[in-house]
Amino acid sequence: MEQARQTPVLEHEGPVDGRTMRRTRNRTAVISALLAMIREGDLHPGAAEIAERAGVSHRSIFRYFDDLDDLVRTAIDQAFQDAAPLSAVPDVGHGSLTERIERFVDARLQLFAFVDGTMQVARMRAHSIPSIDEEIAVIVEQFRVQIGEHFTTELGAVEQPAREFLVDAVLVLTSYDSYTIHLRLLGSSVERIRAAWITGLTALLKN
Repeated sequence: MEQARQTPVLEHEGPVDGRTMRRTRNRTAVISALLAMIREGDLHPGAAEIAERAGVSHRSIFRYFDDLDDLVRTAIDQAFQDAAPLSAVPDVGHGSLTERIERFVDARLQLFAFVDGTMQVARMRAHSIPSIDEEIAVIVEQFRVQIGEHFTTELGAVEQPAREFLVDAVLVLTSYDSYTIHLRLLGSSVERIRAAWITGLTALLKN
């Protein structure tokens, strides 16, 4: 009797596992397809286009995600996770002010170039997906902490509340919004953005 009760369980373990693996594989393919399309410049792909790119049926997308907002939110989460290593500044707090400013600016430019398409979509969809702004707010706070650590010598020489204002100024000067203003409104090259940010940070932080 004991063996008889175990047999059905063993018979079903394989198929259930296979379905789970297939679902996970297809879900990942859909997310990857959407992110690839965004990085190629298609910021408004439809479900049918995403499905075709992912190699799944149109209807199956809505078995893996509640709706397109759910898919977009999940893809943005994945993009932010992929970009996390790029948010680090090498040798935080070490070196001369000039060296630290250059490393900081180079790290930010590399990060923003990587997430540019995703951030454009995030901004467009934030009104219908409030969690996007919440996630970006967490990242911004992490950036503030990083600025405090990287420029601790210069910031430590400034009393409150001016120190907090200085951190805010550094944050905004090297923000994604600043990047897009330079890139799209001013028509600046990456080299010019780099030069402008280095000049601005030097003026703000040099005692």
